[in-house]
Amino acid sequence: MNVFVARQPVFKIDKTIFGYEILFRKGFENTFPDIDGDIATSTVLSNTFFSFDIKEILGNKPGFINFTKKMILQKNPLLFSPEHIIVEILEDIEPDRSVIDAVKAIKKKGFTIVLDDFIYHKKFKPMMDLCSIIKFDIIATPLNTLGDIVFNIKQDYDITFLAEKVETYDEFEQAKAIGFSLFQGYFFSKPEILSRREISLVQITKLKLISEINHTELNLKAVEDLIRKDVSLSFKLLKFINSAYFKRPTPINTIKDAITYLGVDELKKFINIATVSDLNADKPNELVRSAMIRARMCELCGTCLKTSFSTEELFTLGLFSHMDAMLDLPMEKILETISLSDKIKAALNGKDMEFKEIIHLVSGFEQGDWLKSLDTILSGFPIEDKLPEFYLDAIRMVNAFFK
Repeated sequence: MNVFVARQPVFKIDKTIFGYEILFRKGFENTFPDIDGDIATSTVLSNTFFSFDIKEILGNKPGFINFTKKMILQKNPLLFSPEHIIVEILEDIEPDRSVIDAVKAIKKKGFTIVLDDFIYHKKFKPMMDLCSIIKFDIIATPLNTLGDIVFNIKQDYDITFLAEKVETYDEFEQAKAIGFSLFQGYFFSKPEILSRREISLVQITKLKLISEINHTELNLKAVEDLIRKDVSLSFKLLKFINSAYFKRPTPINTIKDAITYLGVDELKKFINIATVSDLNADKPNELVRSAMIRARMCELCGTCLKTSFSTEELFTLGLFSHMDAMLDLPMEKILETISLSDKIKAALNGKDMEFKEIIHLVSGFEQGDWLKSLDTILSGFPIEDKLPEFYLDAIRMVNAFFK
């Protein structure tokens, strides 16, 4: 039986990770509105803590999890550690005396309390006394209506505000100006500044390395010499090759042996990842992690789908799909400095419908919206049952690289 866990990052102002919201999906044919809330939360908790290694899903960050009234009254959060769980109180829970008493008991044990999809009303004041975070859905309650509300609450409460469904840089900036300090949404995948940035000499060197290893004929001796001269790259290669991901009984100690063990295709992927991760040290690791997860999932999807792209090409496309966010530059400008095929460049510029559908599928899975595009490219292929497996394999690969 397949089990499903999805996560969505919650960012701080500096766009480092604060935590993850753990999202419920029963499977590809079920969505949350069709499922009892108690079953949904129980499934999320069971899958996250019992079916997987919690560090694979959350790393060292806390997980935001919605709890129903019944589960709050039963004090179910107390089964877990406040280090791992942030308790979200659903918006439809009425703050009666029994609920308030239960939330007090949970908070007393060290749990952070969040009021989810909050709509201000005086009846919620007892809950506001207990919560540390208030989450506003900025689609349901637009930012231009929240300025006075946030200001007034800040006068009386020491509360952090979280803006949910932030999709653009402008919304991110507007939410910051109002007083929000946590953010949830996919604004991070879009560049903040596009037209005024230039690529640095260091970045150009990295991009040239990417161009070199993407040539049809790869000179392994030249690549070996290039890696040897880069202490950081050498260290990353040996650390990666000796990680638990490869399950090797004996360690590899030389660059030459590491290259031989990986082979050409895997070596190309490693160098792509290593150089991309170094392109902009100012960006949060989550951008690189997200790109790596996307790359591995695109590659594995290519083993199941009929596509004109090779699995190696799909890996490259998935990895580079976040390049504009990493460099704060338009994709067109970045591609001017990289010797990639016209086919790959067209896909990265959003001009290839086949890749657009694949990346649509993968990003939908990342967001927990796993019904997206299944009817467009996946008819007749056993992709549905494999996506959770692909996702976990991708997370393990990322963890091995950053360990």
